[in-house]
Amino acid sequence: MVYLELERIEALELMGMVLAHLSDAQAVGDLSPRVPLLMAIRDKLADELRGTL
Repeated sequence: MVYLELERIEALELMGMVLAHLSDAQAVGDLSPRVPLLMAIRDKLADELRGTL
């Protein structure tokens, strides 16, 4: 498992990039192995960002 410490702004920027890639994947029906990984990253970032509010 990898652990990263991110500033809130960095986490928000990463969340934006992940969501953009997931939106693109959804638009083209992409079922590649990267989609579940991006979803896991999205969920972990959302959980951590909720904890800092």
